[in-house]
Amino acid sequence: MVSGKCLIKSAWVAVEVGRERSERVLVVETYIAVSPLEPNYDAERYDSIVAEVRRVLAANPSLDRASILSMHRDTKCLSLFRAETASAA
Repeated sequence: MVSGKCLIKSAWVAVEVGRERSERVLVVETYIAVSPLEPNYDAERYDSIVAEVRRVLAANPSLDRASILSMHRDTKCLSLFRAETASAA
């Protein structure tokens, strides 16, 4: 899976198993924000990732669905853990 501007960091297939059924899930890590609630969200770049994921799903019928994760660096999230660590000491 290759995107034009290399927005995809990595991808793998995971299996989600339940009592009634199991699913093969394509997990895709991206270098961009994937939600309008995240800083620096770019709808056009996100749409290009979604189009690529849909292409891969269509070409691989053994995959049931996909999950797209944002791996961009947001220092606000990291600061939450630092605050917790500092108060625990």
